Amino acid sequence: MSRSKRKGYGEGAQETPELWFISLADLFSLLFAFFVLLTSVSAAPKNCGGLALYFEQHREQYKNFELRGGKAECIISLPSDYLFQSGEDQLQAASLQRLRMLFGEVRTLKEHAGDFIVVEGHTDNVPIRTRRFPSNWELSSARATNVANFMRQVGLPSDKLSVRGFADNRPRVPYSDDFGKDLGGVALQEARRKNRRVDIVLANAPTQIEQIALLFH
Repeated sequence: MSRSKRKGYGEGAQETPELWFISLADLFSLLFAFFVLLTSVSAAPKNCGGLALYFEQHREQYKNFELRGGKAECIISLPSDYLFQSGEDQLQAASLQRLRMLFGEVRTLKEHAGDFIVVEGHTDNVPIRTRRFPSNWELSSARATNVANFMRQVGLPSDKLSVRGFADNRPRVPYSDDFGKDLGGVALQEARRKNRRVDIVLANAPTQIEQIALLFH
């Protein structure tokens, strides 16, 4: 028996579509509009405007700092030479006041209220081998940890803080020129200076672990 409805019984009777078909088409249209909206929202860049304004207003105090923005994160690069003495992981007293002001600003900005904060330590490519730091891995991790501890002391939530050490594996500036030749002299020293840093990554909060599917147990 046909699922369509007929008007009349003669050869000229016209078929009309079922109402369920029209409702299904409307549903598909609504779903399409929803996913387009969801994609546009998820593609919106991370709001770093408050920090950019703060750095601009205090340019002289933070002239060696950098702020970069991406799709889901804001990254503050702190120069290691400003934070630490060579080969050490303890924050220099001269840096504490400016860091306290900066992290206090991060704490008050609404756009970063729910952020997940990753503190990343980066060194240059000069090897280190001391009793305390057998390699740059330990040094970069210790520096990041001490910065994270200071952030916790000034009021940033410890449950949103994590630490990563990358040693010299993620340089901001390459150690070779455009022709693949290793840098030397002043150019090499400048590259090393820029690569010694601690990055503060302010990222959108990660998905709750309860919402992540278990793939193997």
